[in-house]
Amino acid sequence: MKTKKHVQGSNATKKIASVVKALRILELFDPSNSELSLSQISKKLGWPKSTLSNFVRTLEAEGYLSRNPLSQNYSLGIKLMELGYNMRSNLSIVHYAIPCMEDLCEQTHANIYLTTHVDGSVLYLEGIYNNRRTTKYSIAGKLLPMHVTAGGKAMLSYMPVEQVKKIISKHPLIASTKNSITDEAVLFQQIKQARDRGYAIDNEEETLGVRCVGMAIRDRSGYPVGALSISGSVMNLTEDRFEFLASLLTEACTSLSSYASMFPYSPVTMYN
Repeated sequence: MKTKKHVQGSNATKKIASVVKALRILELFDPSNSELSLSQISKKLGWPKSTLSNFVRTLEAEGYLSRNPLSQNYSLGIKLMELGYNMRSNLSIVHYAIPCMEDLCEQTHANIYLTTHVDGSVLYLEGIYNNRRTTKYSIAGKLLPMHVTAGGKAMLSYMPVEQVKKIISKHPLIASTKNSITDEAVLFQQIKQARDRGYAIDNEEETLGVRCVGMAIRDRSGYPVGALSISGSVMNLTEDRFEFLASLLTEACTSLSSYASMFPYSPVTMYN
């Protein structure tokens, strides 16, 4: 009888190489690499231009890549925005969460984030902002390391130790700021504290000047499927407010736990 590991391994061999290559090209683009030349794509992937050219032309023809007529560099295409809209339209949990998030925003005068975890990273599903005029982009779809966010640490605090270790193995504890946790023992200490008190803190660990309080949303078995977090400046989110903010999060997270099955979470896997 095949073990689970063998089954997963055999499934991995069934991937279609050309599809995987096309996806690897698209995955190169991010906020710091919004435009890339064919030479840059070739260098980053280690593939010859002759191999890349047909893939890139096909992705461009289908609307998944766009080429700047002046620089001839490539960027992500409109087709991906259409797919993103379709995906978010079908993400029912966001529709249920927004009223709770708006109430939290009104009560705290802070930014509110709804997240889940995907393959060991925090995935942002929605954000409600205290001052919309300062908001430059939608945070939906952003991925961040779990160890530098309040929501991420809150979710880690309810995961089995083996799963947390697997996440650390796959996503090393790299610093985002001087306050980020880079020591495994310190991380385990903080997630134990988070579980004991029911909420986690991001004390300028992802962005300097920003502090967050996060709480996990759990299913009936107690497994974390998502999190809500309250985020603001270090001047506004002072330590003496943590318990009050946690009480507000408790009510909202308890309410959203009824819709736990709607979260698009996926536990970390070591198989690519």
